[in-house]
Amino acid sequence: MNKNKINFSIIIPHKNIPELLKRCLNSIPRREDVQIIVIDDNSDPEIVNFDEFPGYNDPFVDLIFTKEGKGAGYSRNVGIKNALGKWILFTDADDFFNYCINDIFNEYYNSSADIIYFKHNCLNTYSYVTENRSMNYNTYIDYWTFSKTRAEKLLKYEHVTPWAKIIKKKLIEENNILFDEVYVNNDVTFMYLAGFFSNNIKIDTRAIYNYTIRNNSLSYEIHKQINQLNTLKLCCKRYIFYKKNKIHISSRNIGFMKNFIKSIINNKSYYKEALNIFNEMNITKIKIILLCAYYLLTIPIRIINKILNGDDVLIIIHLKFLSIFKNIF
Repeated sequence: MNKNKINFSIIIPHKNIPELLKRCLNSIPRREDVQIIVIDDNSDPEIVNFDEFPGYNDPFVDLIFTKEGKGAGYSRNVGIKNALGKWILFTDADDFFNYCINDIFNEYYNSSADIIYFKHNCLNTYSYVTENRSMNYNTYIDYWTFSKTRAEKLLKYEHVTPWAKIIKKKLIEENNILFDEVYVNNDVTFMYLAGFFSNNIKIDTRAIYNYTIRNNSLSYEIHKQINQLNTLKLCCKRYIFYKKNKIHISSRNIGFMKNFIKSIINNKSYYKEALNIFNEMNITKIKIILLCAYYLLTIPIRIINKILNGDDVLIIIHLKFLSIFKNIF
């Protein structure tokens, strides 16, 4: 691998799943213009054999072993600092790419875009049975054919995951965009800032990526109160940023109100901490009440949208409904 000719850097945070990491690495073509960076987040030596670590002695794989144990956000930031490519791709260690990735590298290495969005598949990690989670992101890409203006907003400000995208490194560096170093939802800030600062996005309807579901993955730990409060803080920050920059506020952007509304009845500890966060962010009691009302008003639309798996018509109805309240919320 010639480090002076790298076009793409693929950043993979890893912790305690070496067999799944092998699958991920095996899905990536070995090319002179592709740098693969694996950042191990202080894996347990009783689970991981470091003498046979995936990617060891592979000239196309850069292994970085961190001892901080700060999570995927920290690991991704380490990866960005060590990335040599003009473009950056993010993947989780339990996910993997489709065969078209090689063709996509050939087609887009010299693209003028800031971000290129692709479709993805959602599968069970072990059985490969199709799951429906996050499939609305594919609907956003399909919606591009109906209304590029509206679809662009959905992709930039609703498509909150870093995978299934190719992002220009220059965009990240010039705007100092980094991941939050928290254990869940570390990609919230990164993705809306990347969308905000991007001037030229492109859409490709091919499914470049396989997002997989594991019952014991970190995403299933979000019920822990500290993670919920961190998420609340991040989402409040996003809400304020959107208001300041006159970006459309959707029910998805205020999903953090769900736990707050529940806590009013059954979790006084969370409720008090949440009020402190709202106070720190200068979100008034009146605004909290309005946000709660807004969230509750959109429940029927979200239920129908879920039943229809993000049907295009429902997206249009949803946007029109929310536009009525945009000056209030």
